[in-house]
Amino acid sequence: MKNYRLQIVTPEGTAFNGEVEYATLPGTEGEFGVYAGHEAIITTLNPGEVVIRQESGETALAIGKGFAEVGGDHLSILTEVALRDSQIDEKNVEESIRKAKEALSHVETLSVEDVTLNEALIARSTVQLNLKRRKSGSHSSR
Repeated sequence: MKNYRLQIVTPEGTAFNGEVEYATLPGTEGEFGVYAGHEAIITTLNPGEVVIRQESGETALAIGKGFAEVGGDHLSILTEVALRDSQIDEKNVEESIRKAKEALSHVETLSVEDVTLNEALIARSTVQLNLKRRKSGSHSSR
């Protein structure tokens, strides 16, 4: 199978850079896969998992909102966050979700921007929590 270059960049730096066989992405229109030679597109991404297949196996990263540029020989992802399960602290993520839900329970006192930020935090954190629990086999309650 032909490989292509995948680069995932966040504000903190490069989260992944390497040759891959295949990747699935959480597009705003639904999940889609990218093989080498994929039609060139630029699309938006929702919080979700990017699953990367290489000869050595599969890797999953939890990402936030972002953009993907697909070309015949490359895939570039720009996202607000990209974390492997080993980088996710389950307790901190659970606490972030709890605080955001608490803030949203008083929605009448929040600005539209604060509502949007808290909803985005919940979406991003839920993806991280799901990845962490799936990879670790943990199913603790929230």
